[in-house]
Amino acid sequence: MDLRAWQMLPICLLSSAAMADEALEQRVNDLEQEVQVLREQNQDSAFDRISFNGFYSVGINQANNNLGYAGSTDEYDFNNLTLVGLQGDFALADSTSVTVQLVARGEDDFSPDVEWAYLKHTFDNYITVRGGKLRLPMYMYSDYLEVGYAQPWARPPEEVYGFVPFNSFVGVDGSYDFEFDNSTLTLQGFWGQSEEDGTDYDDILGANLTWAIDDFTVRAVYGVTKITVSPTNQPDAQVLAEKNKSDFLGAGFSYDNGSLLVVSEVTRATVEGGYSDVDSGYLTLGYRFGKAMPYGTVAGMKTQDDDERVDIMLPVGPDGALVPVDSSFIYSGKRTSYSLGLRYDLLSNLAVKFDATLVNGFGDTNGLMASKVAGATEDSTTVYSIVFDGVF
Repeated sequence: MDLRAWQMLPICLLSSAAMADEALEQRVNDLEQEVQVLREQNQDSAFDRISFNGFYSVGINQANNNLGYAGSTDEYDFNNLTLVGLQGDFALADSTSVTVQLVARGEDDFSPDVEWAYLKHTFDNYITVRGGKLRLPMYMYSDYLEVGYAQPWARPPEEVYGFVPFNSFVGVDGSYDFEFDNSTLTLQGFWGQSEEDGTDYDDILGANLTWAIDDFTVRAVYGVTKITVSPTNQPDAQVLAEKNKSDFLGAGFSYDNGSLLVVSEVTRATVEGGYSDVDSGYLTLGYRFGKAMPYGTVAGMKTQDDDERVDIMLPVGPDGALVPVDSSFIYSGKRTSYSLGLRYDLLSNLAVKFDATLVNGFGDTNGLMASKVAGATEDSTTVYSIVFDGVF
């Protein structure tokens, strides 16, 4: 080999090394671009699996006195009917998802509460199971309890919807749809526990059946729980033993053909001991004229165990001395409410509602209203409400 060949050898080696470095660098750049594309695709896929929706109500109400029906007084109140909610759904897989719902209410200074937080999975046999914090499925409108736009009223009938003291529980539920030619029968079972204002609700167990056929929906529900109140929660602790059994039985139906609306529910809630056993019910009739739907509701409640009341010890008098008092003074009650209202759909996702509700028929009871227990003497009250309900 001549001298020139030996001289060219290092140059070729250096050139080959440089070309190898350039190829390696190009390959690294290509891999980085591929990783970036995959990352963006994963991000896009994750965003595709997330959905958000929300609802809100902005209302004002006032009563003609301070009897306190549905939290109303003789002063204008913008908080009682005002709230905003946001719900997020994340699909972990085709049959598995996570749902979280936050609700901020004006009466709670818009402090957000977690109303729903659950994992849902649908099996191949179409059985759906959920676990986490769930809505208590006692009423026809339980799933839409905070979504005023999905309801015909300015507020749900207080005599039925205002009696169960908690709306959510932590536990599990399962449901299955039986599909027929022109109807669907849904069976749902639930189990869990809850705590509200120092009262524990353990072993919540129940089931409901919903049959939807054409314009009709028929529903029945049964639930049971064991109630334990804090010893400091007077006077309930004197009439409720530890883990007193409580039963709830309800039935309802609705008919909605797009023009005529008829909705009714009846419930019975019983508690062992001297606490109130209450029968409640309502009937709502409405008719749509284009975007407007006037409606009327009659609702009522009455305790059924007034002869089982016992004496309890309460501080009475200026010195606060404990004296025996007939618990009928607190736990016996009846009342009737009459509502006339108008719903007008301003937009496809926004409605305004006007409502006037007269409440009377207390007889010689307090109507299970705290203000009358505290000494209010009014024998009736009228509440006026205006509320804007929307979804987004």
